[in-house]
Amino acid sequence: MSNSTIILLIFIVVIIGLLAVIIYAIANNNKKNLQRSGSFASMAAFHDMQSAEKQKAMEIVIEQKADKKWAEEESGEGKK
Repeated sequence: MSNSTIILLIFIVVIIGLLAVIIYAIANNNKKNLQRSGSFASMAAFHDMQSAEKQKAMEIVIEQKADKKWAEEESGEGKK
């Protein structure tokens, strides 16, 4: 095999690999979770900017939402 053939084969393998990664990312894209969640760093920064009373209120609301979500998952209501 010549050098140009080997380079062409490597190029084709790289392109196929990239396509496989893109297809996998698209197939496993869960838009519902992407819309609902923010990054941990942004949530922590927002939490730290609030007063102590607001921080406590936010923690209570988050815990209530988590309890509701757990109840839905246990009952099977939240699954689609």
